[in-house]
Amino acid sequence: MTTSYNIPIFFEPFEKQKKAARLLHLLAGFLMIANAWGDFKNPTPNLVFIVVQIATALVLISYAFSGKKWSANQNSSNGLIRLLAATVLFYASSYFLSMNDGLRAVLQVFGALGLLLLFFTERKIFKPCEVLIDEKGVHIPANLKARLIEWKDIDNMLIKNDFVSINTIQNHFIQYETGAVLSELQMDEVNAYCRQKFTKS
Repeated sequence: MTTSYNIPIFFEPFEKQKKAARLLHLLAGFLMIANAWGDFKNPTPNLVFIVVQIATALVLISYAFSGKKWSANQNSSNGLIRLLAATVLFYASSYFLSMNDGLRAVLQVFGALGLLLLFFTERKIFKPCEVLIDEKGVHIPANLKARLIEWKDIDNMLIKNDFVSINTIQNHFIQYETGAVLSELQMDEVNAYCRQKFTKS
């Protein structure tokens, strides 16, 4: 049986991308408010269109400020909100086309396509982030896919209750803040396993 350990961590690049994701929810919400306001000023405003735009904008803005309270599964809730926003922008595009407002219709399409792209690319940042330690080496998180540091490239490694520290033979120092409290027994077990691996390589 292959031995492996998963250490939950905070990965700063993903934390920054989460903040950017909330900002983009706000921007999409403000675009919808602008859509509603622009139509409201028309001589014959479409009340259904206005209500849909404002209601969705309120959902987006509320989620941007309190998304963590909506659901423990941020990956699913964030994705659903992105799909909702993209659908409403496509609806706005078709509405503006029917009003012969091509410029605003194109703007909605670009916004919707951008949100669909985010739907696929943001999935990873909302998943639990971990350092995986196994027979091959140490798998650390990265933007596209996890990066493997083989045992032969590790000079020293230490798991503490608050940090995971890795020194490579190329004199690179990598450190992550742990995302869960580890017991003394767990730390001793993982550290013993790591010492056995990088000292043999």
